[in-house]
Amino acid sequence: MSGYGGRPPSGWDDPYGASQGWDPNGAYGRPGGDPYGMPPPGYGYGYGYGPPGVPHAPSSNGSTIAALVCNIVGIVLCCNILAIPGVITAAIAMGRVQTDPRSARKLTIWSWCLFAASVVLGIVFLIIYIVVIANSEPDYGTTSGV
Repeated sequence: MSGYGGRPPSGWDDPYGASQGWDPNGAYGRPGGDPYGMPPPGYGYGYGYGPPGVPHAPSSNGSTIAALVCNIVGIVLCCNILAIPGVITAAIAMGRVQTDPRSARKLTIWSWCLFAASVVLGIVFLIIYIVVIANSEPDYGTTSGV
């Protein structure tokens, strides 16, 4: 006998005192004969699971607040027009975090995308401004009398 399930051999003495009541299938953990005190299947909760009916953790709006603040900073510092819809979508998402978390998450993603687009647009305008300034001819107030 290998010792992995099955009926104990006849005349076997259980060292833990639970030799009677083995189930017909002979597997450990079944009602009526676990010598090691394991509860029968269906009794208790599995690893990592709580009892039924436990509510999930409430949705967090930290990312939404960060998107709102970043878009507001984008409007103030860069005067960027794409950050205005980002502020609006972040504000709407903040109102929907508790009632409709899926919609709030989508709006937050849109707000971050608009913020990223406004940053890219700001960098493009800065590069264009530098190129235009570098290519312009300096006018030092030349006088024709020399």
